[in-house]
Amino acid sequence: MAISDSWLTTQLAKRKLSITKFAGLLWVLDARGVAYLPALDWLVVSDLHLEKGSYLRSYGNPLPSVDSQATLKRLARIIEDYQPARVISLGDSFHDKHSMARMTAEDRVFLCNLVSQVTQWSWVEGNHDPDLPEGIPGEACEEIHLNKEGAYDVVFRHEPEAGLENSLESSVNAGSRAQIIGHFHPKMRTAISRRRYSGKCFISTSKVFVMPAFGQFTGGLDIEDEVMLALLAKNERNTFMMYDGIIFKT
Repeated sequence: MAISDSWLTTQLAKRKLSITKFAGLLWVLDARGVAYLPALDWLVVSDLHLEKGSYLRSYGNPLPSVDSQATLKRLARIIEDYQPARVISLGDSFHDKHSMARMTAEDRVFLCNLVSQVTQWSWVEGNHDPDLPEGIPGEACEEIHLNKEGAYDVVFRHEPEAGLENSLESSVNAGSRAQIIGHFHPKMRTAISRRRYSGKCFISTSKVFVMPAFGQFTGGLDIEDEVMLALLAKNERNTFMMYDGIIFKT
């Protein structure tokens, strides 16, 4: 851990960070699209979708193949700030099984060096990347379960467990453990003082916390979409929107 109380205070004052509580734990939400767990010195990021640009180019989409480099450089700056003991990449880190074959040698070296700088790096399996590419350091896993009796019970996954299809029934169907997930790329729109804003967001209820997508070319699913409403009931949810380098609770 490299962050200090003075750094936190300054960043909070600038609205670069927001603090929330989920599953009995205190979380620092960073306007750059990551979540930090101070109690364990863990940094969580989701949906990097490395090499999405080159994937789309192979189908004739005129996008520059620079998304991996841009995504990794942004992540490297965040890791330099926090210097966490563990990084959890919450699935869909690679856009498809051929991502590494398309990645430039320079970007591959950058990625491997970045992972090697962290004591523990966990790649949670996603629907785009069920298998970790060969030659990439770090550990692959289906999920990470964090439990302390009487304090918290939370699992880190890419997609929600069965039983969370409707958050109105989640307390009955989904068991006791809360879930940190990715996959949905949440985004939202809001109006403040007659001005309209839109951007990626963190969104949660008492049972599920959905991370924003971090990747350079990742779009999003509006939180008013019926899929999101089925997962996170409107009257239960908390949202933290990111816009122009700041984060605010809506």
